[in-house]
Amino acid sequence: MNRNTSAALVVAIVAMAAIGLAFAAGGVAGQTGTTELVNDSVDIANTTESVYVDVTGVDDMNGSGPVDVNVTFTGLNESDGSSTVLEETTISVAENTTESANATLNDSDRESYDSVRVVASTGGDSSLIDSVNWGKVGSAGGAGIGLAGETGAVGTVAVVLVVVWLVGRED
Repeated sequence: MNRNTSAALVVAIVAMAAIGLAFAAGGVAGQTGTTELVNDSVDIANTTESVYVDVTGVDDMNGSGPVDVNVTFTGLNESDGSSTVLEETTISVAENTTESANATLNDSDRESYDSVRVVASTGGDSSLIDSVNWGKVGSAGGAGIGLAGETGAVGTVAVVLVVVWLVGRED
């Protein structure tokens, strides 16, 4: 492989990684005029330990903060349509801080539910919320690299960097 081919390969890999990161981000910024920050389902598996939501306040709340955010995690069973509230909590988000809430899953939860619905809302001014991210945390089961599922964009970037490094060493 010559240097021109190597450079083109690196550019292509970086472009694919950037596109992947844009689509892999699981979160939204707060929007003015709406009180619901997130209402989404997260699929769970046998290795899922918990489901979380992270809420970050804007850099400057001009004395209007902190903002209370109500978070509910509901287990959903698609086969029979049943659902159960697993965890309800209120977090207080101050300016330029990130607060988290999570629902820890046990074996019974993983057997009973296919997914967990994450709902976060505020009765306050949602424009004071900079971002909301949610997802799942899983354990590494078995051997291997384990980049699927819970690792997401970080694992993808790590693999791309290793490939770029290896390609660069061949020259």
